[in-house]
Amino acid sequence: MRLEEVVGELDGYFRIAEVENDDWSPAFEAVYGEPYWRDYVEPGYEGKWNGLMVRGEGDVERVTTCVFPSDTIVAGLEPGTLLFSEHPLDFADEPGFLPLSRESFESLKQRSCGFFHAHAPLDMHPEVSPSRLCAAGVGLEALEEYYPIADGIPGGAAIIGDSGLSLEGLAEAFRVFLGPEIKVHVITRPRQEAGRVAVAAGGGADAEILQASIERGCETYVTGNAATNCRIDWVQEKVRLFRELAEETDVALIDAMHYGMEKPPQLEMVSWFLRLGLPAEFVPDGPK
Repeated sequence: MRLEEVVGELDGYFRIAEVENDDWSPAFEAVYGEPYWRDYVEPGYEGKWNGLMVRGEGDVERVTTCVFPSDTIVAGLEPGTLLFSEHPLDFADEPGFLPLSRESFESLKQRSCGFFHAHAPLDMHPEVSPSRLCAAGVGLEALEEYYPIADGIPGGAAIIGDSGLSLEGLAEAFRVFLGPEIKVHVITRPRQEAGRVAVAAGGGADAEILQASIERGCETYVTGNAATNCRIDWVQEKVRLFRELAEETDVALIDAMHYGMEKPPQLEMVSWFLRLGLPAEFVPDGPK
Protein backbone atom coordinates (compact mmCIF):
# COMPACT_ATOMS: atom_id res chain seq x y z
CA MET A 1 0.00 0.00 0.00
CA ARG A 2 1.36 3.43 -0.89
CA LEU A 3 2.65 5.48 2.02
CA GLU A 4 0.49 8.44 1.04
CA GLU A 5 -2.64 6.29 1.27
CA VAL A 6 -1.76 4.94 4.70
CA VAL A 7 -0.84 8.39 6.00
CA GLY A 8 -4.07 9.81 4.59
CA GLU A 9 -6.10 7.18 6.45
CA LEU A 10 -4.22 7.85 9.69
CA ASP A 11 -4.44 11.62 9.30
CA GLY A 12 -8.19 11.35 8.88
CA TYR A 13 -8.74 8.89 11.72
CA PHE A 14 -6.77 11.01 14.19
CA ARG A 15 -7.74 14.42 12.72
CA ILE A 16 -4.06 15.36 12.54
CA ALA A 17 -4.62 18.53 10.52
CA GLU A 18 -6.91 19.95 13.23
CA VAL A 19 -4.61 19.41 16.22
CA GLU A 20 -3.25 22.51 17.92
CA ASN A 21 -0.96 23.08 20.92
CA ASP A 22 0.28 19.54 21.40
CA ASP A 23 3.80 20.87 21.87
CA TRP A 24 6.76 18.50 22.16
CA SER A 25 9.45 21.16 21.85
CA PRO A 26 10.33 21.25 25.60
CA ALA A 27 10.76 17.47 25.67
CA PHE A 28 12.89 17.48 22.52
CA GLU A 29 15.07 20.27 23.90
CA ALA A 30 15.51 18.35 27.16
CA VAL A 31 16.57 15.02 25.66
CA TYR A 32 18.38 15.93 22.45
CA GLY A 33 21.70 17.54 23.26
CA GLU A 34 22.18 18.09 19.53
CA PRO A 35 19.04 18.66 17.41
CA TYR A 36 20.06 16.17 14.72
CA TRP A 37 16.45 14.99 14.52
CA ARG A 38 15.72 18.06 12.38
CA ASP A 39 17.81 16.51 9.60
CA TYR A 40 15.38 13.60 9.31
CA VAL A 41 11.83 14.66 10.17
CA GLU A 42 9.23 15.66 7.62
CA PRO A 43 8.77 19.34 6.71
CA GLY A 44 6.01 20.74 8.91
CA TYR A 45 6.39 18.11 11.63
CA GLU A 46 8.04 20.60 13.97
CA GLY A 47 5.13 22.73 15.12
CA LYS A 48 2.45 20.11 14.47
CA TRP A 49 4.25 17.46 16.57
CA ASN A 50 1.93 14.71 15.32
CA GLY A 51 1.58 12.65 12.17
CA LEU A 52 4.28 11.40 9.80
CA MET A 53 7.57 12.18 11.52
CA VAL A 54 9.97 10.23 9.29
CA ARG A 55 9.19 9.28 5.69
CA GLY A 56 9.93 5.85 4.32
CA GLU A 57 10.42 5.80 0.56
CA GLY A 58 8.21 3.49 -1.47
CA ASP A 59 5.26 1.38 -0.41
CA VAL A 60 4.33 0.29 3.10
CA GLU A 61 4.80 -3.47 3.28
CA ARG A 62 3.85 -3.93 6.92
CA VAL A 63 3.19 -2.03 10.16
CA THR A 64 4.69 -2.36 13.62
CA THR A 65 3.02 -0.73 16.61
CA CYS A 66 4.73 -0.12 19.93
CA VAL A 67 4.18 1.71 23.21
CA PHE A 68 7.49 3.60 23.28
CA PRO A 69 9.68 3.94 20.19
CA SER A 70 13.27 3.02 20.95
CA ASP A 71 16.56 2.25 19.27
CA THR A 72 15.92 -1.42 20.02
CA ILE A 73 12.57 -1.42 18.23
CA VAL A 74 13.91 0.52 15.25
CA ALA A 75 16.81 -1.93 14.91
CA GLY A 76 14.34 -4.81 14.62
CA LEU A 77 12.20 -3.35 11.82
CA GLU A 78 12.15 -5.05 8.45
CA PRO A 79 12.58 -2.87 5.35
CA GLY A 80 9.36 -1.23 4.21
CA THR A 81 7.83 -1.12 7.71
CA LEU A 82 5.77 1.77 9.03
CA LEU A 83 6.33 2.22 12.76
CA PHE A 84 3.29 3.54 14.65
CA SER A 85 3.41 4.85 18.23
CA GLU A 86 1.76 7.37 20.51
CA HIS A 87 5.03 9.07 21.46
CA PRO A 88 8.05 10.31 19.49
CA LEU A 89 10.40 9.48 22.40
CA ASP A 90 11.16 6.46 24.58
CA PHE A 91 9.48 7.13 27.93
CA ALA A 92 11.63 4.64 29.81
CA ASP A 93 10.99 4.89 33.55
CA GLU A 94 14.69 4.50 34.29
CA PRO A 95 16.42 6.92 33.93
CA GLY A 96 13.79 9.00 32.11
CA PHE A 97 12.88 10.15 28.62
CA LEU A 98 15.29 8.87 25.95
CA PRO A 99 15.72 10.13 22.37
CA LEU A 100 16.09 8.10 19.21
CA SER A 101 19.74 8.03 18.23
CA ARG A 102 21.04 9.50 14.98
CA GLU A 103 21.77 5.91 13.94
CA SER A 104 18.08 5.04 14.34
CA PHE A 105 17.03 7.93 12.12
CA GLU A 106 19.64 6.86 9.55
CA SER A 107 18.40 3.28 9.75
CA LEU A 108 14.79 4.32 9.17
CA LYS A 109 15.81 6.21 6.04
CA GLN A 110 18.14 3.52 4.69
CA ARG A 111 15.57 0.73 5.08
CA SER A 112 12.63 2.75 3.74
CA CYS A 113 10.86 2.64 7.10
CA GLY A 114 8.46 5.40 8.10
CA PHE A 115 7.50 6.58 11.57
CA PHE A 116 4.05 7.95 12.37
CA HIS A 117 2.90 8.93 15.84
CA ALA A 118 -0.26 10.44 17.32
CA HIS A 119 -0.14 11.78 20.87
CA ALA A 120 -3.06 14.00 21.93
CA PRO A 121 -5.15 12.75 18.98
CA LEU A 122 -4.79 9.24 20.37
CA ASP A 123 -5.19 10.20 24.04
CA MET A 124 -8.42 12.05 23.17
CA HIS A 125 -9.74 9.62 20.55
CA PRO A 126 -13.36 8.46 20.94
CA GLU A 127 -12.48 4.83 20.12
CA VAL A 128 -8.85 4.04 20.91
CA SER A 129 -7.82 6.42 23.70
CA PRO A 130 -5.92 4.48 26.37
CA SER A 131 -8.05 5.87 29.21
CA ARG A 132 -11.28 4.87 27.45
CA LEU A 133 -10.03 1.38 26.56
CA CYS A 134 -8.81 0.80 30.12
CA ALA A 135 -12.01 2.13 31.71
CA ALA A 136 -14.18 -0.04 29.48
CA GLY A 137 -11.84 -2.99 29.90
CA VAL A 138 -12.30 -3.09 33.68
CA GLY A 139 -16.06 -2.56 33.49
CA LEU A 140 -16.50 1.03 34.62
CA GLU A 141 -20.02 2.31 33.99
CA ALA A 142 -21.56 5.66 32.99
CA LEU A 143 -18.31 6.87 31.46
CA GLU A 144 -17.58 10.59 31.22
CA GLU A 145 -14.68 11.98 29.18
CA TYR A 146 -12.85 15.15 30.23
CA TYR A 147 -9.53 17.01 30.39
CA PRO A 148 -8.44 17.81 26.82
CA ILE A 149 -4.66 18.05 26.37
CA ALA A 150 -4.69 19.80 22.98
CA ASP A 151 -6.88 22.24 21.09
CA GLY A 152 -8.68 21.89 17.79
CA ILE A 153 -10.13 18.42 18.34
CA PRO A 154 -12.91 17.18 20.61
CA GLY A 155 -12.61 14.82 23.54
CA GLY A 156 -10.53 14.44 26.67
CA ALA A 157 -7.60 12.38 27.89
CA ALA A 158 -9.24 11.20 31.14
CA ILE A 159 -12.31 9.05 31.78
CA ILE A 160 -14.37 8.74 34.96
CA GLY A 161 -16.98 6.14 35.75
CA ASP A 162 -18.53 4.03 38.48
CA SER A 163 -17.35 0.69 39.84
CA GLY A 164 -18.91 -1.75 42.27
CA LEU A 165 -15.56 -3.42 42.96
CA SER A 166 -13.30 -3.15 45.94
CA LEU A 167 -9.94 -1.46 45.46
CA GLU A 168 -8.22 -4.83 45.25
CA GLY A 169 -10.97 -6.11 42.95
CA LEU A 170 -10.41 -3.16 40.64
CA ALA A 171 -6.65 -3.74 40.68
CA GLU A 172 -7.25 -7.38 39.77
CA ALA A 173 -9.54 -6.33 36.92
CA PHE A 174 -6.68 -4.20 35.56
CA ARG A 175 -4.28 -7.14 35.90
CA VAL A 176 -6.61 -9.36 33.89
CA PHE A 177 -7.24 -6.69 31.23
CA LEU A 178 -3.62 -5.56 30.81
CA GLY A 179 -1.99 -8.98 31.06
CA PRO A 180 0.46 -10.70 33.41
CA GLU A 181 3.53 -8.66 32.37
CA ILE A 182 1.99 -5.47 33.76
CA LYS A 183 2.47 -4.73 37.45
CA VAL A 184 -0.64 -3.24 39.10
CA HIS A 185 -0.43 -1.94 42.66
CA VAL A 186 -2.87 -0.33 45.05
CA ILE A 187 -0.73 2.55 46.31
CA THR A 188 -3.06 4.05 48.94
CA ARG A 189 -6.16 2.63 50.64
CA PRO A 190 -8.25 5.33 52.35
CA ARG A 191 -11.30 3.08 51.83
CA GLN A 192 -12.08 -0.47 50.75
CA GLU A 193 -14.43 0.24 47.83
CA ALA A 194 -13.32 1.75 44.53
CA GLY A 195 -16.48 3.82 44.07
CA ARG A 196 -16.16 6.55 41.45
CA VAL A 197 -13.01 5.85 39.45
CA ALA A 198 -10.97 8.22 37.30
CA VAL A 199 -8.62 6.72 34.71
CA ALA A 200 -5.76 8.86 33.37
CA ALA A 201 -3.74 6.38 31.36
CA GLY A 202 0.00 6.78 30.93
CA GLY A 203 1.76 9.57 32.78
CA GLY A 204 -1.34 10.98 34.44
CA ALA A 205 0.09 11.57 37.92
CA ASP A 206 -0.72 15.26 37.68
CA ALA A 207 -2.37 17.38 40.36
CA GLU A 208 -4.34 19.37 37.78
CA ILE A 209 -5.90 16.25 36.25
CA LEU A 210 -6.55 14.88 39.74
CA GLN A 211 -8.30 18.13 40.74
CA ALA A 212 -10.49 17.95 37.64
CA SER A 213 -11.30 14.36 38.61
CA ILE A 214 -12.14 15.29 42.22
CA GLU A 215 -14.55 17.91 40.90
CA ARG A 216 -16.32 15.03 39.14
CA GLY A 217 -16.57 12.96 42.33
CA CYS A 218 -13.39 10.87 41.99
CA GLU A 219 -12.75 8.47 44.89
CA THR A 220 -10.15 6.27 43.18
CA TYR A 221 -7.58 7.42 40.63
CA VAL A 222 -5.78 5.02 38.29
CA THR A 223 -2.73 6.08 36.30
CA GLY A 224 0.63 4.81 35.11
CA ASN A 225 3.13 6.82 37.13
CA ALA A 226 1.71 7.24 40.61
CA ALA A 227 4.90 5.39 41.52
CA THR A 228 7.91 6.15 39.32
CA ASN A 229 11.66 5.58 39.19
CA CYS A 230 12.19 8.39 36.70
CA ARG A 231 15.26 10.41 37.70
CA ILE A 232 14.12 13.64 36.06
CA ASP A 233 13.64 16.24 38.80
CA TRP A 234 10.53 17.90 37.37
CA VAL A 235 8.82 14.51 36.99
CA GLN A 236 9.52 13.66 40.62
CA GLU A 237 8.23 17.04 41.77
CA LYS A 238 5.09 16.70 39.69
CA VAL A 239 4.36 13.27 41.16
CA ARG A 240 5.06 14.54 44.69
CA LEU A 241 2.46 17.31 44.37
CA PHE A 242 0.01 14.83 42.87
CA ARG A 243 0.48 12.38 45.76
CA GLU A 244 0.06 15.17 48.32
CA LEU A 245 -3.27 16.23 46.80
CA ALA A 246 -4.50 12.62 46.72
CA GLU A 247 -3.63 12.20 50.40
CA GLU A 248 -5.29 15.48 51.38
CA THR A 249 -8.52 14.53 49.60
CA ASP A 250 -8.59 10.82 50.56
CA VAL A 251 -8.42 9.64 46.96
CA ALA A 252 -7.21 6.05 46.61
CA LEU A 253 -4.40 5.54 44.07
CA ILE A 254 -3.76 2.57 41.79
CA ASP A 255 -0.69 2.37 39.57
CA ALA A 256 -0.85 0.23 36.41
CA MET A 257 2.38 1.42 34.73
CA HIS A 258 2.77 3.98 31.95
CA TYR A 259 3.68 1.19 29.53
CA GLY A 260 0.85 -1.03 30.71
CA MET A 261 -1.96 1.48 30.36
CA GLU A 262 -0.81 2.61 26.91
CA LYS A 263 -0.51 -0.90 25.50
CA PRO A 264 -4.24 -1.41 24.69
CA PRO A 265 -4.39 1.28 21.94
CA GLN A 266 -1.37 -0.24 20.21
CA LEU A 267 -3.10 -3.63 20.17
CA GLU A 268 -6.27 -2.01 18.81
CA MET A 269 -4.28 -0.29 16.08
CA VAL A 270 -2.96 -3.65 14.92
CA SER A 271 -6.57 -4.60 14.17
CA TRP A 272 -7.11 -1.21 12.50
CA PHE A 273 -4.17 -1.74 10.13
CA LEU A 274 -5.26 -5.31 9.40
CA ARG A 275 -8.68 -4.00 8.36
CA LEU A 276 -6.82 -1.60 6.07
CA GLY A 277 -5.26 -4.61 4.40
CA LEU A 278 -1.75 -4.33 5.88
CA PRO A 279 0.13 -7.00 7.82
CA ALA A 280 0.59 -5.62 11.31
CA GLU A 281 1.98 -6.65 14.68
CA PHE A 282 2.51 -5.18 18.12
CA VAL A 283 6.10 -5.36 19.34
CA PRO A 284 6.47 -5.37 23.13
CA ASP A 285 9.52 -3.75 24.63
CA GLY A 286 8.98 -4.72 28.24
CA PRO A 287 7.10 -2.92 30.99
CA LYS A 288 8.45 0.56 31.69
